[in-house]
Amino acid sequence: MLFDLFVLNQRVRRLLSLALADVTLRADEYAVYSLLFEQGPLTATEMARRMGMPLTTLLDYLRAMDGRGHLRRDPHPRDGRAQQLSLTMAGTAEHRRTNAAWEVMRLRLERSLPLPAAEIRRALQALDDAVSSALDDIESRAASAG
Repeated sequence: MLFDLFVLNQRVRRLLSLALADVTLRADEYAVYSLLFEQGPLTATEMARRMGMPLTTLLDYLRAMDGRGHLRRDPHPRDGRAQQLSLTMAGTAEHRRTNAAWEVMRLRLERSLPLPAAEIRRALQALDDAVSSALDDIESRAASAG
């Protein structure tokens, strides 16, 4: 199954790259923008946790967004050390441009599915839960050993 996931990941990356060839944001960047668009404002730590990526990786994305003028930083109302992050108007506009290309690709993909999209999403969520559980187990064993 892990090999199948590897191959699928390669194909999905190629599909996303071709589908977004005429817009500025790459698929991975669009995912980060989408999280802020749909669920923001969020702290960097919250974003990293929700995206399942290391904080340092997320910070790289945020630096790029900041450099484009697409990231707004506001003081967190309850934690003086944290910042609440959201998209600027320019960031929202870039997200919308990318979303138009994304939606064309998403609809084409969903029309090709042999099963209802909701059923596939449930299976993917179950797989994500299993991966999270396995990660927790491995990380706790490593912490106990070290």
